[in-house]
Amino acid sequence: MTRARSSPGLDKPSTIHRYPQPARGAGHAAAPPLSVSRTHLSTSDPDEMSPALALLCPGVALRPLKGAAFRCELGVATVGPVSFVTTDWALGGRLDAATLHDRYALGLAGVGSRDTEVEVRGQRLSMTHDRRAILFVPERPVKIQMPAGGKGRSLTVLRSALEAHFAMLTGHAPREAILFEPDLDLTRGGGATLQGLVRSLREELERPAPSPFVRPLFCEVLLTALVTIPRHADSHLLEPAPPRVAPAVVRRAEEYIAMHAGEAITLADIVAAAGAPARSLQAAFRAARGVTPMGFLKIRRLELARHMLLAALPETTVADVAGAMGFRSAGRFSVEYRKHFRESPSQTLARRRPTTERRRGGAR
Repeated sequence: MTRARSSPGLDKPSTIHRYPQPARGAGHAAAPPLSVSRTHLSTSDPDEMSPALALLCPGVALRPLKGAAFRCELGVATVGPVSFVTTDWALGGRLDAATLHDRYALGLAGVGSRDTEVEVRGQRLSMTHDRRAILFVPERPVKIQMPAGGKGRSLTVLRSALEAHFAMLTGHAPREAILFEPDLDLTRGGGATLQGLVRSLREELERPAPSPFVRPLFCEVLLTALVTIPRHADSHLLEPAPPRVAPAVVRRAEEYIAMHAGEAITLADIVAAAGAPARSLQAAFRAARGVTPMGFLKIRRLELARHMLLAALPETTVADVAGAMGFRSAGRFSVEYRKHFRESPSQTLARRRPTTERRRGGAR
């Protein structure tokens, strides 16, 4: 039996933050880079597995299938408010929860797993690998029967984080849990997009040395997809044209981006500094600058990268600068750089290196 390793962040109480928040101004600091915590447990004792599951879904009750022994393996990777959960049910099992309390969950079936039967609010559904997923909502009862050999793959998000993100986008704080329609088609449209984003973030967490810029952006994109793709009772708040905002909002956002472009900032940080809902800020930015706030941030980072290349030491590479500015690959960075400056980053770097080397030679 393998004992569980501690996983910071799984057992911390959550606080629901409500938008609109006061504007924090250009001096507002970005959140620190997100680290990943992991836990693993393999056991044949349901009483040992129950507390680990309860950290992810408080109030859940675990039982073996009738007349069967029990064996289950649990793996969790947590980054910020998001947890990826894998469960392998060698002999099956049953999960009952009167409520998920502080988490939303997207349930997916693993490769090779039989369909998993789910009951949500009296409605019987099933999870099928790469075809059907289930969205679970806080404060709603859930019953899940995992077949023997079943493989659960799920994503959970802290309620406070998802609802604050929705409020950040719309300017409206949900008065109750976001009531998603539980059944999600993964074979087309938004469902396929959402599944692709989940896979991309999971792959990013497996990288040995990811850029500190990437994880916050991936998490933010994933939260945006979760509140905009599946239909829910508050979807109508995302449909009308956003209210117009004063030009001062754009200026505050620009000032914040200029001061923090070298940090791992997200759209939520820019919105908090500007003091306007994300949809309104994006519309104002497009009207005034022809780009979104995140597009403006990318341009600013390319400009910073150019300064770094022009002041580079002889040992500096294009990959070094790309990584420092949050680009996932030097190839992608080079494409964006050439598009903006009409020369490659290596051409910019080559113009600076001889000067730097002559100065070093003169110093000797």
